[in-house]
Amino acid sequence: MSLPEIITRNCFSCFGSLNSSERSVILMGEDEYRKSLDLDNDNSSTWKLPSKESSTFVGWNPQCIPTIDYIVWKLERLEKITKGEIH
Repeated sequence: MSLPEIITRNCFSCFGSLNSSERSVILMGEDEYRKSLDLDNDNSSTWKLPSKESSTFVGWNPQCIPTIDYIVWKLERLEKITKGEIH
């Protein structure tokens, strides 16, 4: 996988603005990160995140896994905020 220019240009200093899931996608790639979550295993710890709002729902929405396109959008937006182009 080739990393987008905005990521390589920032020499990974962009990691400071990324959450752990987004860093994992960059380091492992989207497909490998999905595999690491063991989403096909109903007993995986991935699905067992405590929720204090309900006694019936605990889990992780696999659709929330960030994509490279989302990460690039986030970094481009951060650059524009830093330059004062957007608020």
